[in-house]
Parts: sequence; C-alpha cells; structure tokens
Amino acid sequence: AAERFVLLGDEGGLRLDDQGSGALPGVPMSLPEQVEVFEKALIEQALSESDGVIKRTMERLGLPRKTLYDKLQKHGLKPADFRRRREG
Repeated sequence: AAERFVLLGDEGGLRLDDQGSGALPGVPMSLPEQVEVFEKALIEQALSESDGVIKRTMERLGLPRKTLYDKLQKHGLKPADFRRRREG
C-alpha cells in the first residue's frame, strides 16, 4: 500500500482494512496511520534488501541501532524472517 501510495500518488488516500494494514474503499486513514504503514513498508524493504542483517539495514535507513530495534518491535518485525536460507 505504501509503495502504491508513493509511486502512483493514490489520490483518494490510503485505506484501512480490518487489520489496519491494507486497503479498504471508503475508510480513509489519518496521516499518522499513513505514516505508520509507509514506515513499516520501508523497514520491510530494507530488511529484505539487507537479507535481515541489522547493520546493513541500519545503514540503508540511516538509523541508529536502538531506534531500528524500537521500530522493529513497534511493527512486529523480526529480522530472521527476512534472512534467506543458505544452500550448502
């Protein structure tokens, strides 16, 4: 939803689904809710691109370690979920 909002300029604003994470027509999200969705999407993207490695994620986002861990907890994100399984 956040990528669609940024890339396509969702003119109607983001919408909130039952879990508060997707889109549902007719239920506009407030600015703080939109910021939360966007922040979570950016962190997920950075974790994915960094293979779940905290140091690389911190560098990508320009965040101190403590701030990143606080945001991970706030959004219920676990770096291990973004680590690719090594074939060996």
